[in-house]
Amino acid sequence: DGLPPVDPKLLEGVSRNAPCPCGSGKKFKHCHGAF
Repeated sequence: DGLPPVDPKLLEGVSRNAPCPCGSGKKFKHCHGAF
């Protein structure tokens, strides 16, 4: 999928419109939040 690995604990409670914690600069819903 080409996304950088990120600790699942960092993804908990992240707003879908917030920047993804992986540091891609994409919104969470378009990045790791898309799963």
